[in-house]
Amino acid sequence: MKKLMLTTALASLVITGSAIAQTTITGEARVTYKAIASEVSTGTTTTSGRGFGTEQQINFANKGKLNVGGLEYAAGFSLENDGLQATSLFNENTYIDITNPSSGTTISFSMDHIQRNDSDRSAGNIMAFSPNEYASSGIGSSANRMIASPSAIGQSQTASLLQKLGDMGTFSYSYAPTVTDQSTTTTTSGSAGSETLAETNEESGYEIGFTGSLGVKGLSIDLFKSKQEKIDGKTFDEEANMYGLRYSTGAITLGVAQKKSNASGDTTKLDVKERNYGLAYAINPNTSVGILHATADKEADTNKQKLTAVHIGYNLGPVALQVGVARNTDIGGVNGQDSDVFMTRLVGAF
Repeated sequence: MKKLMLTTALASLVITGSAIAQTTITGEARVTYKAIASEVSTGTTTTSGRGFGTEQQINFANKGKLNVGGLEYAAGFSLENDGLQATSLFNENTYIDITNPSSGTTISFSMDHIQRNDSDRSAGNIMAFSPNEYASSGIGSSANRMIASPSAIGQSQTASLLQKLGDMGTFSYSYAPTVTDQSTTTTTSGSAGSETLAETNEESGYEIGFTGSLGVKGLSIDLFKSKQEKIDGKTFDEEANMYGLRYSTGAITLGVAQKKSNASGDTTKLDVKERNYGLAYAINPNTSVGILHATADKEADTNKQKLTAVHIGYNLGPVALQVGVARNTDIGGVNGQDSDVFMTRLVGAF
């Protein structure tokens, strides 16, 4: 009975607290069509395919004030389904943030929520599709260098500190006591319940980051460094460093980024260097065109993987249309292993 009374009392506190809070529900639906034709060094088409894909996401967010110290909070989670997702639908954007508005300091207990190092979030990817999306199908995709992202601390469950630095930007530090082994799985930590843990041979990791404009209008800078302590079976720590710069003036936006990281899945330390360059032009408030060039070079590769794409985006109001074509060359560092890609996507937000 005492346990029941305690539970009821806590529940009433939660209900009372949420009465002064603000709750929002937003979402997004994507339908994508992709067609790809791949070649080997002889020039013979060896892989071709085409088809539709879908993605849905619903975001639940709640924010308000705590009853102590003038502190504010924000809490939420997302449900994301990529196609027919076999793994967890809850491994994205789960968080409880506590903020001191007077100092601009936030403590975040979260997964895939705060600013983080990520190839797809590169400053060079200004619009439409990323190198990952253009290069993730067809021959050699399993050896694709454009998606190397070990030490992805921000995708794991972390305790993080964020500090706003006025108009300069935001500094962040994230600590993950357990980082899912990026060399053997693409899922993030979180298979355990809230009172249990799930850990294999993993070690802890951290990520330090900065995003901001340095007080310059139109400028955006990204700086990240992450590290995961070596795990059983490896002789080295997994590390990643990412630098990005984007600048907008009038209708023109220019972006460039570089990421250097250990190749995920390797048992010996081999670095991958990715570079992304993007340029976009807003023809009018509803129409933009852009070009993207990306390279990825691994220490052991004879050749550098390259990607060049052009794309267009059109705003239809509540729905956006994106169209892009791309050419991948020397996929996985293999000479003559190429592919041509066409992609189009409708994105609806609600």
